[in-house]
Amino acid sequence: RHAKHSSDQDSEVDDAEQYRHFLCKSNVETVLVEFRDGHQLKMISVIDVLGDGLSAVYTFYDPHDKKASLGTYNVLWQLAWAKALQRPYLYLGYWIADCAKMKYKTNYKPLQLYRENSWQLAD
Repeated sequence: RHAKHSSDQDSEVDDAEQYRHFLCKSNVETVLVEFRDGHQLKMISVIDVLGDGLSAVYTFYDPHDKKASLGTYNVLWQLAWAKALQRPYLYLGYWIADCAKMKYKTNYKPLQLYRENSWQLAD
């Protein structure tokens, strides 16, 4: 989905150990949730279960199904799961304003940002 190009300045080769370190090493309970259409795997979410909410660590899905809106479905599913667990928050992770890959996070309201050691509503 987010293919790196040889022209990327920060491009580096991702290997299995990098993925294991990024997705599998955690100090909290981490779950991998599979989403399937029948027997066909469509999406996987790596989610940290926290005392006050869920943290969307990483989600990857079949990019060929462009009209399925799997990323949106996933965020809404995680919101519903957080509510079922009686957790008030869903953390969508780091957000960099100039990063197009992270722009989707601004679609969900209320949006809070952690600035100056406190959570603040985004403008």
